[in-house]
Amino acid sequence: MPTSPDQREPARASGQPVWTELADETGESADPSLGIHRKRRQQWWHRHLDSEERKRVMAELAIRREDHWVYRFSVMLTLSVVVAVMGLSADSPAVVIGAMLLAPLMQPVLAIAACISMALFKNAMRALVAVALATAWAVVLSYVLAAIFVNGELPDEVQSRTAPDIRDLVVALGAGAAGAYATVRKDVSSSLPGVAVAVALVPPLAVLGITLQAGNATFAWGALLLYVTNLCAIVLAGVLVFVATGFVPPRRLATTFRRSSLVSAVVAVVVLAVAWPLYGASTAAVEASEREVEALDIVSVWLGPTDRRSAPQVSFEEERITVSVRSFDSPPDPEPLIVALQASFGADRVVSIEWDRVDQATTTTVAPETTVVISDEEILAAQVTAIVDQWLVDLGPEANGRRDLLSITDNVVRLDASGTTDAPSLSSLTAMLDEQLDRTFEVQLTWLKRESVADAEPPAPDELLAEQIAALSRAWAATHDVTVTATSWDGARAVVELAGPEVPDVSDLVDELDDLVGEGDVTILFVERLDITTTTTTTTTTTTVAPTTVPTETVPPTTVQG
Repeated sequence: MPTSPDQREPARASGQPVWTELADETGESADPSLGIHRKRRQQWWHRHLDSEERKRVMAELAIRREDHWVYRFSVMLTLSVVVAVMGLSADSPAVVIGAMLLAPLMQPVLAIAACISMALFKNAMRALVAVALATAWAVVLSYVLAAIFVNGELPDEVQSRTAPDIRDLVVALGAGAAGAYATVRKDVSSSLPGVAVAVALVPPLAVLGITLQAGNATFAWGALLLYVTNLCAIVLAGVLVFVATGFVPPRRLATTFRRSSLVSAVVAVVVLAVAWPLYGASTAAVEASEREVEALDIVSVWLGPTDRRSAPQVSFEEERITVSVRSFDSPPDPEPLIVALQASFGADRVVSIEWDRVDQATTTTVAPETTVVISDEEILAAQVTAIVDQWLVDLGPEANGRRDLLSITDNVVRLDASGTTDAPSLSSLTAMLDEQLDRTFEVQLTWLKRESVADAEPPAPDELLAEQIAALSRAWAATHDVTVTATSWDGARAVVELAGPEVPDVSDLVDELDDLVGEGDVTILFVERLDITTTTTTTTTTTTVAPTTVPTETVPPTTVQG
């Protein structure tokens, strides 16, 4: 509360100057010699922070060091670096964010800003030394961890932190200001974890160690530039916010303003020096993106209706433009593309076209010049299916071939199959079709390689045996003018159901199934199929004769026990 006139009288009687009391209460100089005897209004841009709040902020920023602070800081920094390297090597953004939250580097960096605003330059140097030592330790530790855990190509999480631009500087300025404000204002301190995520200090250091260990100087320079950008931007924004929020006492601000401003200007110069290459990188990235879009439009016009296996790629390297295309077709005339690209990007550009032609796995069987026997579509499909199934079995257990889809349209056999190996050659399937069918086919194969999952349960032995019984039965039926309608295996008995115009000799099928099932029983069921539809035609007219009534003949199923 201001000192009232009645309260000032005892002070005058005791010989204590009244302006001293005002100075203690308001922080303003009330020296009568200056003609100032009243409290001046607080500036709108500068609020007053009481001494207790100021002490709290200085304690949180470790400006007044507590016991064992170095030990706690070192432990948290080490753990955050370990988590960051593991997250970067695993290409896991969630783990990298966890490392940002663990990192304690924001504390000494904001301490540098607070000390500069208070003109406590010795304390600022001490905090700067702590940041320098922490930086060196983080780089060394990440280098060692990268040598152990990071192999091969650098993950995307690493590469994304090696090309900073002007946007990273803007983010660092905003996050630094937010961090300083949340430190001064206790009611918004819950925002500090978000500040730690917004401006990451430890991940760029981890990337610096990883790229140095990989021997990639370009990526290492980019990671270092990102770290320096974040560091300088936080310090500059923090100084401004600490002054504006009243962290610096008014009298101290008045006496140390020049020195603090000089040091802050040095930091600002460093920030501007960092901003220049970042702005250039941003401009180059925008130009490269626009240039690539324009080049892709030119390439799309040149390709026209060409069947493309994937989207074309265009890359610019110094004076060379490289166009990469994967297609099933042959390349069109390259001259129009070269002329168009040189007209848009300069006549001195060298245009290279990389055309990767993809061949479909198709072949055509060569049938001997014999009379072609036209079979019923169902019988033909069953015969081709049996041949394909036998071909898949012949590939061996390591291929684990499986027929997924089979269709026959206009002498074209389309087969979708899968297995655990690479796509097999069609030569053996073609040979089997030539040997067993008097028909010319075009065979098209689509092969899907299946991956074995370690946690998946393997198929039961009975399931495997049931599949083998079905495949063996279909292969036998294809050569005996019958159709397999169903097969089953219950662990003790194999049942095969056949259908056809007449009862076949199944002794060889029974013998093969006996060898396959071992001690199990084999049962063959047969259903006779009769064609009761007749059609009479003449050379001039076509007359449909009504179906003749045929006495129903019941043919009992034939059962052969093996």
